[in-house]
Amino acid sequence: MFNRFYQGFGGYGMHGYGMGFMGIFWILLLVLFVLVIWKLFSNSQKKNTSSSEDTALELLKKEFAKGNITEEEFERKKRLLK
Repeated sequence: MFNRFYQGFGGYGMHGYGMGFMGIFWILLLVLFVLVIWKLFSNSQKKNTSSSEDTALELLKKEFAKGNITEEEFERKKRLLK
């Protein structure tokens, strides 16, 4: 009885759904791969952005230390950077 059932659907188990589930598996695997790559690149962009902000803050600190800007200017520009 099982043999007749198995052959009646083209030799595929689960009424032919086996191939469909395999397709879904590969699509999910591809989506996961794309998400991992996207996450890696988005983290590297955040690091670049934060380093440029740190550089601007360091430059501001140096200008304040040299006496080129007042304390009020330093605090105002520091707030703008954050």
